[in-house]
Amino acid sequence: MKKFLKAILFLCALSSLAYADEAAPVVAEGTASSMSAEDQKDAMDILERMRAKIEKEEAEKAKLAAEARELGISPSEVASMDNVEELLEAKRAEEAKPKTEAEKLELTRKKAMNKLDFYERVVRSVAREEAEVAGYYEIMGEEKARPSIMDEQNTETTEQTSQAETSQAEIQTTEVKQ
Repeated sequence: MKKFLKAILFLCALSSLAYADEAAPVVAEGTASSMSAEDQKDAMDILERMRAKIEKEEAEKAKLAAEARELGISPSEVASMDNVEELLEAKRAEEAKPKTEAEKLELTRKKAMNKLDFYERVVRSVAREEAEVAGYYEIMGEEKARPSIMDEQNTETTEQTSQAETSQAEIQTTEVKQ
């Protein structure tokens, strides 16, 4: 944080010097306050390097903040960006090493639920897109080229229910025979 503040202060000083040179009337060419073209070029190079460095640091901080949010660390737990890495490592260590069988099962269940939620969102998204495309086909007066994902799912569930019904009927007939 101190480096960031120093960099900002340095950039402000450089920019104020640049503006002061532009705004000050030229009394004589030999004055000590004027910078030569080479000095101005050097100052601009330094300024560009500092900007690049600051942007790089900000990108790293944004990445760490995103990782913290991803792992569920709330902003109140994060006192400063310096300790985010320590918190992330501790959180990963907690998740990585389940100790008991129940913890292992709970971790597996959480991962499975996350995957299930993701796939359900994908299916809903695809269904929405297919409905939109079907609307376009209706406007154009054309037939759909292929069945939608929802049609495929409906046929699968119909097949599963019919298989379950036939297996239940078989069980009932075997019970009746006995």
